[in-house]
Amino acid sequence: MDIADPDVVQKSNATDAREETPQLGSDRYRVLSTLGAGGMGVVYLAEDLKLHRKVAVKKLRDDIASQNARERIQQEARLLAQLNHPNIVALHDVLEETAGSDTSVALVMEYIEGTTLRAWMRERSPSLQQKLSLLMQICLGLQQAHDLGIIHRDLKADNILIAENAKGEPVAKITDFGIAKSQQLDEKTLTAENQLAGTITAMSPEQILGKTLTARSDLFSLGAIAFELLCGSRPFEKHEAGALAMANRITSEPHIPPQQAWRNIPDPLAVLLDKLLAKEPAQRPESAQIVYQGFALLHKQGMEAEAEDFTATLTDLFTQQKVKSRRRWQRITTGVAATLVLGTGSYWGWKEITRLEPQYIAVMPVEINGEIRGEENAKALTKTMVRQALMNSISHLKGSALLRFKPDNSSERKNNFNELVNLGATHAISAQLLCEASNCQVNIELIDPNSVTLTNQISFSSPLSLIQESEFKISSVTASLFDEKYRNKKYASLQMNPENYNTYLAIASKANQDSTTKFDLELLEKLLETHSQNTSLYKLHTQISFDLFTRTGKKEFLIEGLQQLRKAKQRKVPQEIILELEFRLRSQLDQSADIDGLAQKMKELNFPSSSLLTQYAKFLQSQGNYEDSQKYLDEAIKIHPSSESYYISAINLYLTGDYEKAIRKLYLAIEKNQKSIKPLSLLSGILIEKGEYIESEKIIKSIPKTDLDWYLQTNLGTAFLLQKRYEEALQEYRNALSKSPNNITIIGNIAETLLLLNKKSEAKNYFEQLKKLTANKNSPENRSYYAQAIAYLGSPGEAIEIIHQLNSNYPENSDVKYISSQVYILGGEYNSAGYQIKQLLNQGMSKDWFLLPVYKDFCEKAAAPGAAGTAICSQINLEL
Repeated sequence: MDIADPDVVQKSNATDAREETPQLGSDRYRVLSTLGAGGMGVVYLAEDLKLHRKVAVKKLRDDIASQNARERIQQEARLLAQLNHPNIVALHDVLEETAGSDTSVALVMEYIEGTTLRAWMRERSPSLQQKLSLLMQICLGLQQAHDLGIIHRDLKADNILIAENAKGEPVAKITDFGIAKSQQLDEKTLTAENQLAGTITAMSPEQILGKTLTARSDLFSLGAIAFELLCGSRPFEKHEAGALAMANRITSEPHIPPQQAWRNIPDPLAVLLDKLLAKEPAQRPESAQIVYQGFALLHKQGMEAEAEDFTATLTDLFTQQKVKSRRRWQRITTGVAATLVLGTGSYWGWKEITRLEPQYIAVMPVEINGEIRGEENAKALTKTMVRQALMNSISHLKGSALLRFKPDNSSERKNNFNELVNLGATHAISAQLLCEASNCQVNIELIDPNSVTLTNQISFSSPLSLIQESEFKISSVTASLFDEKYRNKKYASLQMNPENYNTYLAIASKANQDSTTKFDLELLEKLLETHSQNTSLYKLHTQISFDLFTRTGKKEFLIEGLQQLRKAKQRKVPQEIILELEFRLRSQLDQSADIDGLAQKMKELNFPSSSLLTQYAKFLQSQGNYEDSQKYLDEAIKIHPSSESYYISAINLYLTGDYEKAIRKLYLAIEKNQKSIKPLSLLSGILIEKGEYIESEKIIKSIPKTDLDWYLQTNLGTAFLLQKRYEEALQEYRNALSKSPNNITIIGNIAETLLLLNKKSEAKNYFEQLKKLTANKNSPENRSYYAQAIAYLGSPGEAIEIIHQLNSNYPENSDVKYISSQVYILGGEYNSAGYQIKQLLNQGMSKDWFLLPVYKDFCEKAAAPGAAGTAICSQINLEL
């Protein structure tokens, strides 16, 4: 890969133009001297003879006036013409001179009588306030460019000019938009193929890698400028091996920690620099405006501290260190209060910047090798103890949440990690024990689920004779594996007596095997009377309450769990722990108002709630409440997007008939995890509904046969069915049913295929099976299939009553509409059938879906089927 690095060589002093005076194509401007020259252009100092002012004229070098270069300078002119901001060098005029077929372009710009930011840093010893002021100005100029869809792409200290205003204060001006790009224009790339335009040290990782750029790419470059201005050195040391090596360093290696470059840097500034220099664009601040708000808040605090040392003020204020002067601290606090009252936007912008990136942590199955002396179940209890310790360690980390995950022990290890990536896990914790008698060597690993690579680990010895102490040690040691900025919660060893602890451990062991009973809840409640501050007991009580509800459907278990949490509040148990547990229980009661309140509190506490919101959205989806489900998914994606959240969002959109938006969400899900099968499954299904059978078949056949699940095989069967390959379709459906017995979707598909094959007797058997499986079940899917089954079995009247209710409750559900159309035809309600068919066609469903014999009956018997009916009937008539 060739990398262009077009640094402009600026002359230290403007020199007289000894060469022949350049032709500018206008008598209005007289060239005085040359200000600087680079690989492509020359910048001249000129006089505007009409307005009697000095201007800077940028003109291509005569020997480099290629088409590509001309297009670049024309691009710069177009972009600068859109910009009008005191912190961006202004464009005054564009000069064009034509000689034969060639057109020469020159830009007449505001002349800045000053120097570049790089030279200014070398020559001055500015205060921190002055540095922050300049950074604020750069942010404002950058924000205007971004508001117009313009990405600078070469933001660096050499492209920031520093002048002085009438008060002698430094003013920043962004210049050189030569390789800037408008996101709003669909124009050809101005760089050669496989060539990067710009300065490597100013590029973001995504720019170096040739990925699509957003405004956040410029924020990375701003971070490099801010780092050098504040810390006195660059965030990435120059590499002796050249540009390619430097490019690799920027894309693959961490930047120098700000605290290493400037030992006394205030924590907020260090956090901001880390945010700006994040490798992933999504981890950087959302906009230059938010960065400005952060710098502005810090700048204001310093001014309010008056004569006190600014750096000490910031350190005291944001790191909460002890202060020497009580009066000084009170004065600063007053300043903060004023800022919060007068500038709420600034406060929340800064809060967003300093927010820790959320961590979603999964605990993998504990592995034990060797023998453990003791009772028969000693190994199982030890495994439970270690697992509880690993889960509890997450409670002692800021900005971190336990990701609920049940590993598939029958599956390969890589498949479990793939599922973690789907769920948005940022870390996985794994523990292996090598035991002998009553002592174990414990090895704990921190794993990146995306790459399945080890990021940290620790080994130590633990005597199992002190099992409760071992749990506490494992928990604290595990927390130490995480980045220090997440580790500030105090540990409290709330020990139980040995008998109570063993009771707790035995119940936890049963919970891990999903074999708890109501009696276990009662035992835990007795333990809580004695150990009212023990958070592990509340967590276990909530888990069992949730599991018992899931198994029995009895809401009394959820109510019982919530009662214990009310007691926990009264006992002053940490709020963030109660909030998470309460959210899990209330999410199954469909109490949206309560859920909204809990979600807001978690947000205020910086608790990562994306996974909880996604699970609640999934619950709402199962209840047919797609609108509210989507609302919570949008919030979950905003906090921490995952393949799973995009996938569930796509299901909502698909079920409400918005196929195009659903497809876009599925591509986002695939982008998050290219190994995930579920988004491909749904994508293939939507393409089938749109009539793109060959494309759907290609997607399914691109997946290894060993990875084909029942859903994919069902979709493949449907692709065959709609191509009238009925026998092949039937075989795929039966293969799918062997993988997912009693699956009502597959059974319904088989029944319909048998009708197309005129095997009515066999079809009746499957409809009987469908009726039996869906009777007395209340989900929209079960009620729809029940109505279809009884309609085909001779009870269309009862089926129509069910369908009326379903259409009233779920008016946007595509599956309900499709089955409704069949039920209405079987019941002789042809107008209602035509209405449902018309809706399905309007949302993009292919006419091929209406090949079933029941639709042929519709065309033959309906007196006036309507426009939709006519369209279908004309399709069917082609086959008669």
